[in-house]
Amino acid sequence: MKKIMKTLLFSFSVLILAALNGKAQSIDEGLKHLNAERYILAEKTFNDLVKSNPTAENYFELGRYYLSTPDAKENLDKAQEVFTKGNALDKKGNPLNNIGLAMVKIGKGDLAGAKILIDDEIGKGKGSKDSELIYRAGEAYTLFDWSNDPAEAIMLIDKALEVKKIDNPQYYVIKAKAYNIKNEGGDLMNALRNAERLAPKDLASVYSFMAKIWLQGKNYPEAQEAIDKSIAADPTHAPAYYYKSSLLQTYQKWDEAAKAAKKYLENGDGDCMANLRYAKLAFTAKDFDNVLAKIKEIESCNTDPIVHRLAGISKFEQGKYDAAIADLKKYISVASKEEIFGLDYGFIGRAFLAKSEIADADAADIVTNENLAIENIDKAVSLNDTTYEYYTELGRHFQEKRDYDNAVTFVEKSINNKKKPNGQDFWTLGSLQYMTKNYEKAEATFDKVIASYKDTWAPPYLMSARTKAYKNQEDTTFIAAEMYEKYTSLIPDDQKPANASSLSEAFSYLAAKEWLVNKDSDKAMVYIDELLKYDPTYQRAIDLKNSILGIEPEIEEMEGDSTGTDSTTTKPGK
Repeated sequence: MKKIMKTLLFSFSVLILAALNGKAQSIDEGLKHLNAERYILAEKTFNDLVKSNPTAENYFELGRYYLSTPDAKENLDKAQEVFTKGNALDKKGNPLNNIGLAMVKIGKGDLAGAKILIDDEIGKGKGSKDSELIYRAGEAYTLFDWSNDPAEAIMLIDKALEVKKIDNPQYYVIKAKAYNIKNEGGDLMNALRNAERLAPKDLASVYSFMAKIWLQGKNYPEAQEAIDKSIAADPTHAPAYYYKSSLLQTYQKWDEAAKAAKKYLENGDGDCMANLRYAKLAFTAKDFDNVLAKIKEIESCNTDPIVHRLAGISKFEQGKYDAAIADLKKYISVASKEEIFGLDYGFIGRAFLAKSEIADADAADIVTNENLAIENIDKAVSLNDTTYEYYTELGRHFQEKRDYDNAVTFVEKSINNKKKPNGQDFWTLGSLQYMTKNYEKAEATFDKVIASYKDTWAPPYLMSARTKAYKNQEDTTFIAAEMYEKYTSLIPDDQKPANASSLSEAFSYLAAKEWLVNKDSDKAMVYIDELLKYDPTYQRAIDLKNSILGIEPEIEEMEGDSTGTDSTTTKPGK
């Protein structure tokens, strides 16, 4: 009889242990899905646990799931309902689910109310010696971006480690989350190294957390190593592919980034939100075909207006300007005010500008599209969008149309909107002002180009000389001589043949000044001889040289006409 009883008890014990192991595995499975962003599978796992075994712990895990999804803010009431059911399982309330209710209060911004609940559970009695309960209290302060207390979280995790000298890797993960909120990278990484050292069951999530931090700090080799380790630990861990795609984008490896983004989607749960996350990744990877395909797939379930921005910009990049404008206008009409950026108006303006440049566009349509481009670009700039140099694009557009007055207007606006315009900006403006014969402004602008390049670039001296000459056409003092001389000095000897025309202009001007103003024929001849080395047929120089040498122009006799009168002419260039 004793033997039979012992056998029965042993069998019963085995069944209990098997049930407990099955439960633990199911919780671990749910947490693995949750950390891998397979939210549908995680929810199913935790719901099934509650249905099959409605314990306080299982209710807590389900409630915590709701607070760990991207929709946590919308799930606060749902989580509260679950924690309340778990709490009701104990006559005096369940400590773990009370901590869950404190989590909800923190999510709703009631940190003071949360602290009362937490202190009631861990401030005295058994709770003050329960490291797992204290750890969960610490976690409560790190769950939400919009409401948290990382210092309190760190204090509680340290207390949990002190209460029971155990090495639970999850304690260090929560500590790392707290340091992340505090933006203390060194302590954060130390906490993750401790978690890694303790070999947690979901090691892949620790490595993906490391990858995220390394990426934020632009430590790309370390990020690559962490990503590789995460994938090696669990090839189905979706976040690792998310960070891999982000890393590849920094190297502008768009095709590889898109493939990694697709792996992210394949290893996620494939729901509407996962598809939207993939669309966002594909967008940053410039995989516009897949962006539009995914947006099409989720149009019946998605409520996030961001899809209209993604679609609009994608269509712009594909040259579908009318469709791009329609999507971006739709986004502006449905998105909340704080989610509408200058970028949205900027792309609408760029689309209208692109439409105005279509070869067979009607003249009236061109003007309409130009005006709409200017209107939307002005709006983008007024909202402080600096994604693109919008006014530079407008300036280029009008310059190519040879509408130099408008080109000047927008290049000036471009310069005024830059914190530090450079010499090339002023060069473009000065050249346009010169073409509109606004020599006064052009002269001042070329002075800025000269100041910017500081004797390292010759062309601005040439243009400055020309503007001075044209601005002072009655001048007899050869006011542009200094700039012409500086120009010639900055042209290297090996480049002078390629600049023969402008050098001829400069040397001719300088020679004329020496001959007419300084009465220095020797110096004038030096300039002329230098000029003729590069342009031996330059007639004005030849004529000036002959004048200095006192050589009369050659006269050619032509055949007389029928009346017997001779016709005479001088050589060309006189």
